[in-house]
Amino acid sequence: MDFDRHGAARSAAVRDALFVVLSYIPFGLAAGAAMATTGVDPLLSIVTSPVVFAGAAQLAAVQLLGAGAGIALIAATVAIINARHLLYSAALQPHLQGWSRPQRLLAAYLLADPVYALAAARFEGEDGGGTEREKRAYYFAAGITCLIGWSALVTIGVLVGGFIPDWVPLELAIPLTFLLLAMPLIRDLPGLLAGAVGGLAALAASGLPMGVSILVGAAAGILAGALAMGREEAVSA
Repeated sequence: MDFDRHGAARSAAVRDALFVVLSYIPFGLAAGAAMATTGVDPLLSIVTSPVVFAGAAQLAAVQLLGAGAGIALIAATVAIINARHLLYSAALQPHLQGWSRPQRLLAAYLLADPVYALAAARFEGEDGGGTEREKRAYYFAAGITCLIGWSALVTIGVLVGGFIPDWVPLELAIPLTFLLLAMPLIRDLPGLLAGAVGGLAALAASGLPMGVSILVGAAAGILAGALAMGREEAVSA
């Protein structure tokens, strides 16, 4: 019986992740096409997908590399853009307490935006995601599926990006994809306010360098959500 539940969790993860990969098609093609125009060796652009496994950070790194930026600047930029993953890990930490150190390290590597969205939705369900073994089966199956899918999409984008017509609005793919991921996580008024305020703050700070706008949006969203939750608790008390 436990084996059946474990397999069911893994199958559900692959199914859920495949839907996400399908939604990532415009984003992956856009990212790959953009990398193909940087002058960086296409093979290097393709290899960075499984190494970085973070679309926005990967794109920024390849673009900076193509512009002749130094390794220190590239590493700092990637670190700043991916700083939001610290929030993801903090949110998932209560669900990973029984995991071993190697399992947590692998989980950290796979903690991309879609993997967090899927895991958070699963673990915060009525049954809490099931047993520890079921949680691990779901998380790693979802993570590996997203990793393979994203790498494949970027590879296709790099190889065929030059054939995509200029009139196709690929630049809209990234914000629309993140919106698609965020919507299932908005379940109440504080969540709605956090998403709205965070998005507007990130948009207002979009002119800041090195992806700092993402951190500004995250901080503003967290503050707005926390204030809304505090107000709800005060009213209900």
